[in-house]
This record gives sequence, C-alpha cells and structure tokens, in this order.
Amino acid sequence: MLALIVASEYKFRLRANDESVSGSPDVFIVLEIAAYSAVAAYLFFRFRPTSRIRRADWLTCSAYAYAAVLVLSALYSPYRELALVRACQVVVVLALTRSIARHSSREALHRVAHWFAVLVAGSVVFGVVVPFPRLPTQPDRFTWLHLHPVDAGQFLAIAVVLLTAYVLGHELPRPGPRWPMPVYLLLLGICAAGLVGSNTRGAALGAIVGVLAIAWTRWRGRRRIEVAAALSVGIVLAWLALGQQIESFFARGESAERLASLNSRTDLWAYAFDAFTERPLYGYGLTASQGMFLEEIGLGGGHNGLVNLLVDTGLLGAAVWLFLLGGIIVSAVRLRDIRPEPRMDRMIVLALIGGLIANSMFTEGLGAPSNVACVWLYLLAAWASMAGRAQDEAPADNATTTDRTETR
Repeated sequence: MLALIVASEYKFRLRANDESVSGSPDVFIVLEIAAYSAVAAYLFFRFRPTSRIRRADWLTCSAYAYAAVLVLSALYSPYRELALVRACQVVVVLALTRSIARHSSREALHRVAHWFAVLVAGSVVFGVVVPFPRLPTQPDRFTWLHLHPVDAGQFLAIAVVLLTAYVLGHELPRPGPRWPMPVYLLLLGICAAGLVGSNTRGAALGAIVGVLAIAWTRWRGRRRIEVAAALSVGIVLAWLALGQQIESFFARGESAERLASLNSRTDLWAYAFDAFTERPLYGYGLTASQGMFLEEIGLGGGHNGLVNLLVDTGLLGAAVWLFLLGGIIVSAVRLRDIRPEPRMDRMIVLALIGGLIANSMFTEGLGAPSNVACVWLYLLAAWASMAGRAQDEAPADNATTTDRTETR
C-alpha cells in the first residue's frame, strides 16, 4: 500500500504540467508503472484469482462500480494514454484493498495506518534536513522533494487525524500495533508542525473536521457533552490568543479579491459548469479535466472532488462516487450496533472520510485517480466492510494482539 502511494505521489523532479497530460513518459513514470505492476504481479501469484463468484456486500459493490466507471471513462478520454494508465492503477488499488479484506484482518489495516504515519513524519524530517527548491509561486510553504504543498498538506492532514485517533483512543481495545504514547505524541507533533508549515487551508480544514469527528465518536452521553464544552472553551481561548496568526494562516497575505475567488477556483468552477452542461451524463473521460482546465485557465484539475468527477465522468460517475462515500459513512455509523463494538475502527473511518470530504472542497484528490486520497478511499471502504465483521475477530481485540488470518 505504501509503495503505491510513494510511487504515485512523491515527486523526485519538476515536470511541466503539459508534459503530464501529453502521455510522454520519463524514467520516474516508468518506475511508477513498474511499482504498480509489481504489486499486481504479487497479488496475482499470491492470491490466485478463481472463477468462483464471491458474494459481496453492497459497500464492496459500490467500490467496484466506482472503479468500473473510471475504467470505462478512460476509453473515451482525449488524453487516452494518461487515462488508461490511471485506470489500470485504480484497478490495482481496488485489487489490493479487496485482497486485504478477503485474506487478512483488521490488524493489517492498523499496521498500514501506523506505517503511513511514520512515512509522513519521516518525510517531514527529510523535508527539513534536505530542503528541495520550492516552487516559484510557493516559496514560503513547507513540503518535501518536489511535492506540491497542497499534496503534502493532504498527506499531513490524514496523518494528523490518524495519530490523533491513536492518542485519544490509546486505551480502547483493537488489533494491530500498539506503540507507547510518547511515540504517538512525537509523530503527531511532527506532522502537525508540517501541516502548519505547508499553509494548506483545505488540508487544515480537513484535519480539523477529522479531529472533531474523533472527539465526537470517542465518548458518549454526559462525557461527550463535557468534551464538547471543553473544546468550545478551548477554541474561544485559542482564537483570543492566536486570532491574528490564525487569520494570517488562512489569508496567506492575499488580496481580498483573490480570497473572494478562492485563488481563481470560482472562475475555474464556472468554466467547469459550462463544460459539464455540454456533456452532463458521461463527461469527457478520465483525466480530461486536468488537460482542459490547464489549457483554458492554467490550473490542472478541478480543485474540487465533485467538480472534477462531473467533468471527467458526468452525472454517472459523480452519483456512484457519492454513493460510495455515503456507503462508507453509513457502514461506519452502523458499527456502533456490533458487539463487541469496534469503536477504534469506527472513529478512524468516520474521521478520515469526513476529513477527506472537507479537503475535497478545495482539491480534486478524492475525486481523481492515482493519489493518496484515492488509495485511502478504497482502503476505508475495505476497512468499514471488515469492521462490520468485527465479532469474527473478537479474540484479537486486546492489547497483546498476535497475527491472525481472517477466515470467511
């Protein structure tokens, strides 16, 4: 899982945007494709596919449906080479998450979450120790390698939400690694500092939404009211003490006109709406928005998950995507009725999907293929589905979990 994320997102060189949509590969594109091919080969030889049809729940079916829409839309994309590569990558991600759901247990999911946090914290340290040249338009925003600060912010927001869940839910029963509290706090401090340094407003909003979701689901009854009151007081005090710094963080020194247009996003969305009305049902094809917006406005991608899908896949793709998001949320909410309740899993799934949706208001990651948000979307679908079978893994939910293989 981490290999796919690094191969897709970590930028080891600067590349012009028009080269990305042209389909012209370089050595790093070849390495990215090789990484996905290696994972696909491993899945094929390790878990031999069979012709026997397995009965799937409705959440799994919606994940398959979303992947199918993306693959089909690649066939009529104006940037067919790029679209077909992205479609194949989506299939590999789907196959990997479904293999985890079929052949592993929730312990594997928590292990992925832990090492993802280590990867992000290590990237922050690397970015401080080995600073790469910043983008000319983003000279003061923290990132690592040649990753755009918006993409780095998305990594950091996910890591902050995960680590907050493990800090607040440290005493809750769950499978998977259980590290000392100082380790979680250290990783959380590094990732939170990186998030502030990236100055990515959408990612900060996503992290805030995710942390609030954790605080809301961690406790119940009177305790929840007490926590809500404490958070309210804390927010007021933080605003009184750091109000000017908070305003500066979200304003980033930009003019009122630029803030009103959300950094030209409103112009882009107006153009996207006009394009959508011309092909409302099926859209223009996978990755079309990246090239169309780049040619028209100079911004690649829809800068909004839903807008991106409406242009690429039309109403069909947007409807399937929204159904998948709703299915993850509904499945996670229903986990409270399971005994024993997998509360930690419920917290993580709801917090991460809430944070990703909030961040998708300003970046297209959740509505685009082959990026960290897309990988986590499929992973959360598998997580919600597996947690629904928590009673089958009840003996593993303790502080001394050992490796177990889930049987079906």
